[in-house]
Amino acid sequence: MSDRLVTRVTCSVLVGAVGFFLATVTPAENPADEHVKVELVSEKDAIVPTEQVWLGIRFDLEEGWHTYWVNPGDSGEPPRIEWQLPTGFQVGSIEWPYPARLSTPPFVDYGYEHQVLLSVPVLPPSGLNEGTTAEITARIHYLVCHDVCIPGRKQLLLSLPVKNHAAPGANLLLFEETRKRQPKATPKGWKVSAASVGGEFLLTLKTGKLPVDPQFFPLEPEQIENAAPQNVTLTPGGVQLHLKKSNHLLKPLSRIRGLMVVSGTAYWLDVPVSQSPRGVQMQFMKN
Repeated sequence: MSDRLVTRVTCSVLVGAVGFFLATVTPAENPADEHVKVELVSEKDAIVPTEQVWLGIRFDLEEGWHTYWVNPGDSGEPPRIEWQLPTGFQVGSIEWPYPARLSTPPFVDYGYEHQVLLSVPVLPPSGLNEGTTAEITARIHYLVCHDVCIPGRKQLLLSLPVKNHAAPGANLLLFEETRKRQPKATPKGWKVSAASVGGEFLLTLKTGKLPVDPQFFPLEPEQIENAAPQNVTLTPGGVQLHLKKSNHLLKPLSRIRGLMVVSGTAYWLDVPVSQSPRGVQMQFMKN
């Protein structure tokens, strides 16, 4: 069994053991509460019929502790939210801000330290009566980790009045700052390509200028070795990242998806992977 699998199994055992303990205690005795505060918050102070409002799960983590991105990396699991909404309300998916590489040699996880907001769009229906209250419940399941992983669960309640106009709420600044960390569409002028070459994926990014501190975060697990350095080669008008293939990659990739973080801004990438490395390399040399 590989070191990586041992890590995943160990984490699962810890989660299972503590999860059994959680089933026997009251919510106030949740062991994760010692290391994180979890709160359901709103960008606005009210619900307006048919007007989209952003809600979010806010994590305030103790120093040295972290929780996880949608792809947690070498261990862990991402938070999950189960919503209970009033009749007619619609809720979207989590908008994940880009994560940090959290290194605990020889492993690397993808996640969040200090504070993170996992925001979701909510669309109220028409026909809500002004002066009433909308009660929204979110049951959140998550992991917080330091030297060990502790599972947490919370049932969070948010009550918002129904009005014909909403004002900014107390967490407006947090929502605005979080949007800066959410991935954007790749700029039209960029040229992105990927090739499978031996034990690496070569991810070529042509932006017309030198990208600062490029980092790639794969959307799916076990495609690249998370802890391997992402070596950068300068190219005309951009860079080429060398991504070591995962030892657990069982078949060739047809596409590579994830986030490219450049100069503190994240962009979505979804590009086909060329399986003809010789031709790609020759074309790159000509360019």
